[in-house]
Amino acid sequence: MHAQPPPDGSVSSPRVGVFGLATARIKAGDRAPDISFTKVLQPAGALLNSVTLTGRTTVLVFLPQISPNSQAIAMWNGVVERFAGKPVQFIMMTSEKESILLPWLTQHPVGGTVLYDPYGRTGRSYGLEMTDTVYIGSDGKIVGFLPAFFPDDTTLNAVLEGHITTTRPATDKASVKAFLASHVVPLNAEPFRWPPPGANKPDFPPSNTLHVSPAKDETGVSDSAADDFWNLQGFSLIRFVAKAYDLNPIRTVLPASLNTNKRYDFAYVAPQGQTREEMRQHIQQGIQDYFHVSATREDRLVDVYVMTAPNGKPPAHPDPNDPGSLSSVGFGSAATIDDAMDASIRPAGIDTIHTVDLINGTIDDFCHTLEQGLDRPLINETHLDGKFDFHVRTDEGKQDNFTERLRTQLNLVVTPAQRHVEMLVFTPQ
Repeated sequence: MHAQPPPDGSVSSPRVGVFGLATARIKAGDRAPDISFTKVLQPAGALLNSVTLTGRTTVLVFLPQISPNSQAIAMWNGVVERFAGKPVQFIMMTSEKESILLPWLTQHPVGGTVLYDPYGRTGRSYGLEMTDTVYIGSDGKIVGFLPAFFPDDTTLNAVLEGHITTTRPATDKASVKAFLASHVVPLNAEPFRWPPPGANKPDFPPSNTLHVSPAKDETGVSDSAADDFWNLQGFSLIRFVAKAYDLNPIRTVLPASLNTNKRYDFAYVAPQGQTREEMRQHIQQGIQDYFHVSATREDRLVDVYVMTAPNGKPPAHPDPNDPGSLSSVGFGSAATIDDAMDASIRPAGIDTIHTVDLINGTIDDFCHTLEQGLDRPLINETHLDGKFDFHVRTDEGKQDNFTERLRTQLNLVVTPAQRHVEMLVFTPQ
């Protein structure tokens, strides 16, 4: 595999996806296509005109714009450092303008190898429509794909140990339970493909009716929405209500008979000209009509977690060049396979969180992100303004809990308490 000169002239071919028209159809088990690049950007000064994809596992990622994503790069560098000495090489492809990227790289080194592919040739040769991460085995064959900017430790360890699969289980609970018990990690056999226009639109005439039916798939979940429809499948009622009202589930109170693990398919196709807020209002009314409940907001004294900053020292401020926000929360393993399958109705204590990353967010954003899977609301009483970067990691060999790591790593303290909280309460009609 050799460095490629720029193409001769024509760059006006039709473009589909991030890298242009991707006609290749590459799948797991195929030999990895050649990597095309015009220059090695990192390590600085490296003289490299070919890349070997055999003899060790390769993690190939695509990040067209590196400099606006400094915190994502920090996460990438962490993975590279943690896997130093293991039989894996990390390759990042980028097409960002050199005049912008090269000065940035002098101040922000990127781990692994960074290759410059301004024409997106490698992305097209791998058939990518989005920036999937590609895992390549030591035999030079594709192991699988994941739609992510960078690899996570669990997936990469599974790839190195051969504990992955690209075959999805059947959707009945018994098959999914057996799959979870196998402890293999799923990868996609092919890159992400954009569905054709209208592919996910429910087959109902436009109206103000919310269509509800028992889920066709016992365990899978899909979430599709556009300006004129919602199509959510495999959702428990508590999860759908949280989505429809833009609330965390723990701030919602359902009758016990409805707060179960039963899953539904929800579909709404809006009449022409309806705004998103009008759609949401009709969906909310549809929930009340179908399940014969009334929704009211009530101020209740409830058990909560309270977050404070006793010494007034905030977490780190974000890079001013970083646009938008990025978040992820990792909860500890469920106690049983059944717990894992019914996680949508089994909120957890705060010390079940093991990692969290939130980039360029406020303290309220951080509390909202953590609260999504918690067993009680999380109240912000830090009195800290502005935006910050939040990274809480596990310490190798240490058994300290999340609240302790939150205190030592971010100067934030969480304690149980009681507070008056506005709750969305549903009562039978």
